[in-house]
Amino acid sequence: MKSITYPFSALIIGISIIIGAIILKGTFFINQNDSSIKNTSTSVYSVNTPNILTKKQLSEYLQVNEETIDGIMKEDRRQKVLMGGSYETYMFLPYLKIGNQERFLKSEINKWLKYQNDNPLN
Repeated sequence: MKSITYPFSALIIGISIIIGAIILKGTFFINQNDSSIKNTSTSVYSVNTPNILTKKQLSEYLQVNEETIDGIMKEDRRQKVLMGGSYETYMFLPYLKIGNQERFLKSEINKWLKYQNDNPLN
């Protein structure tokens, strides 16, 4: 009986080690892929999108056309007039007017997007 027990125990331990290695390999492989996907997507936006955006660059960043941005800005101006001087900072699309052109700070646009997401009624 002892002669069968030792090889059988060794076989079970060997199979357990192999299964454990496969599970750990899969776990590390998934984490490495996730981080490379995150790094790739982050680098695409940071490399291709400057910190100060034109209306065209903003439309590409938000994946809408320029007419949509014009419509948002026009609606914002109407609401500001109706509301008077009392409104929250990121309630409206933030931009700088330089000469006759609008420029958008990427960091402010991201805050505006977060505000719009957190306050869907606005």
